[in-house]
Formats: sequence, structure tokens, C-alpha cells
Amino acid sequence: MKHNAIFILFLVINLVFMNSCVKDRDELTNNFVLASEDLTAQQDLLDANELEITEQIDLGLIAMTTRSFPTRSWTNPKGSYPNTLTIDYGPTGVKDAYNRIRKGKLIIFISAPIQNAGSFREVQHEDFYIDDVNVQGRVVLLNQGPNNAGQNEFLRTVSGRTLIFPSNKSISWNATQIITQLEGNATPELRLDDVWSILSASSGVNRNGTNFTVTSSKKLIYKFTCPWIVEGSITLSIEGKTLSIDYGNGICNNIAILTLPDGNTREILIRRWW
Repeated sequence: MKHNAIFILFLVINLVFMNSCVKDRDELTNNFVLASEDLTAQQDLLDANELEITEQIDLGLIAMTTRSFPTRSWTNPKGSYPNTLTIDYGPTGVKDAYNRIRKGKLIIFISAPIQNAGSFREVQHEDFYIDDVNVQGRVVLLNQGPNNAGQNEFLRTVSGRTLIFPSNKSISWNATQIITQLEGNATPELRLDDVWSILSASSGVNRNGTNFTVTSSKKLIYKFTCPWIVEGSITLSIEGKTLSIDYGNGICNNIAILTLPDGNTREILIRRWW
């Protein structure tokens, strides 16, 4: 009887230990997934907004349409530089071509037309939201001129970047990125043929308050005609572990593949998950 009691006690302890290990492993895996979702959300919202800003600057240089929002106002006469453009989406928001809702204001200082080598623009956010996510921070885009292949190359610096979700959970992020225009250099007035690559080094804190760092392992590729990154991969380091996110092989979809430190893979979606 005594032996049976000891055996049962040993079995219970073993089960508790195993369950604890499984729980710890699951929590660690969930943290990896959270960090990957946080990072893909940051990059997705950043690139979507950068395209929107470029379009709104172009629209701001021509006569206003009948569209009531966003309103665009300049501190100096349109077409003169340096200048500051304020894009006001209003308190109720405006839906863009990709069905994202923007609210609040973007304030953009422009030193010269961004197509000119040496020019830069600086974006600040004022009570600004994309799909109910409060976006804060500073984004500077500097035209470094053509590279050796004759492709337009830009340096993008992201600082103090914070996304605050409706749940009050937040992500912080800082990044330095080299953006290269791979296609469409010969047709600056036509956007439909534009293809870009991104090489990045960044760091941040995910929704759980865990620090992470990121480097590009293969250039990220995005096209003007697709709302998501279509190709490339990044390496993410968190809690002493390394995982990777693969965005695919050129097909326009919102799917990415997360490879965990143990080699297991998981499909994640670049989507509104909040």
C-alpha cells in the first residue's frame, strides 16, 4: 500500500512537471507568434501609410476634387519648397483604396520633391489612426540618389514608433531601412509598374512587453499593385531564440510562414487581428 502511494505521488508530480513544461513551451511559442504578428503589423501599416502619403502629396499639388476628406493644406504656396503639408482625415475617418480607415492628421515637412536626390520628408502624427490603431512616432524618408544600378534608393528612419490597439495593448518599434526602387524608375509619373525592396534593421517591444530585434535575411519585396509584401524574409530574435518570417515567392496574398526555433512552421496572416 505504501509503495502504491509513493508511485501515485511520483506519477502526480511527473504529470504536473510535464504539464508545466508544456505550458511554458506553449507560452513561449505564443510569445514568438505575438512578436511575429506585431512586426508584420508594424511593417504593413508603415508601408501602407507611406504609399498613401505619396499619393496625397501628389493629389495636394493639383486642384482639389469634390472629395470632402481628407483635406490638404500647405503652409506655403503649393509647389514651393521647403513646405509642410497637413492631411486631415477628420474625426470620423476616410476609407482608402484598400478599405483601410484613416482618422486624424498627418503633418509632413517636405524639403523638396522627393524624386530629387538629397531631398527628404518627415512625417509626424496628430491623433492619427489606421483601422482604430493609434499610430505615433516620426518617419523620415531621405532620397540618397541612384545606386550603381541606376535605381532610386532611399533611407527610411523610423523612431519613437508606437502602435496602440483598441485593447490598450501596444507595440513600440524603431527601424533603419534601405528602400530601393527595383522597377518603374524610368516612368516616375506611372505608379502601377513600381516594385520596391526593403533591407531593414530594427528593434522593438511586443504586446507582452518582450524586447525583440530584427534583421533582413532576404530583401522584402512589395509592389504598388499589391497591399502586402509579396516576397522576402526576416530574422527575429526574442528571449535568446531566433525565428524567421517568410513572406512568400512573389504571389500577392496576406500569408507569411513563421519558422520557430525548433524548426516547426506556422502560417500567420497579415491582417487586422485586433
